[in-house]
Amino acid sequence: MSRNDKDIRKIVDTLYQFRSKIPANLTVKKVKDVWGIGINKNDYNEFIEPRINIIEKKLNISKNLLDKIVISPFVKFVGVSGSVASEFVKEEDDIDLFIVVKNDTVWIYRFLLYVKNLFEDNIRAKGNSDVKDKLCINYLVEERGLEFEPDIFNLNELIYLKPLYNNQYLYVIYLVNDWLKDRYLISDKFLGKDRLKVGDVRNIMKRSYLLIPLNLLAFILQLIFIVVTKHNPDIKRLFNGFNEGKVEFYPKDFREEKLKNFRSR
Repeated sequence: MSRNDKDIRKIVDTLYQFRSKIPANLTVKKVKDVWGIGINKNDYNEFIEPRINIIEKKLNISKNLLDKIVISPFVKFVGVSGSVASEFVKEEDDIDLFIVVKNDTVWIYRFLLYVKNLFEDNIRAKGNSDVKDKLCINYLVEERGLEFEPDIFNLNELIYLKPLYNNQYLYVIYLVNDWLKDRYLISDKFLGKDRLKVGDVRNIMKRSYLLIPLNLLAFILQLIFIVVTKHNPDIKRLFNGFNEGKVEFYPKDFREEKLKNFRSR
């Protein structure tokens, strides 16, 4: 699809309607950054008071705790997602993290992450009543699992994702999801195509056959622990995630419910 202001404005209007259901604002600056066009502020009402101070506070907390999250040589990217990234966060909310790791290491990384933080109180645990400012490992994904479904929910998630570690890698995520440009007409400048280097995406699908059995062992041990401690896991979802290189901790139907709610407007 070619880029023209009329088509872009339809997309912007759709995103505005989607965010109104959250509720969250869509700002003139965001539209300018993402699509490179200007909009009339009066056409896009604010649904909530801007929460810049809360957002900055929680981003600073995340940055200060990065050493608890980044484990070499596994981690490729860390970003803030969820309510903090999408700018409708409340003071009492936790901080959702989007973490990309090397292929065939997601369960190895998860094991090492919890061992490293065993005696810390920074990461949200199941059953915590007080989650304020806790890091929530919301989405763990290997590089091979970075392609997302092309819909308005994922558009919102990706364009609001706030990088914390290896910022440049965000453009790799965008490049893998070429529907951001083809379907939603996002500008090359925002997608950072001029900032990518040759080889940045060359090895994204490359598997590590030496690590596959270790990753499988880590998965089985953690699955046993989850079952024994009565976390009521969705076994099928975990196995599917293992095959696809991802671990999802948000509710199973969360995305579908948001899309259904949007489409019923």
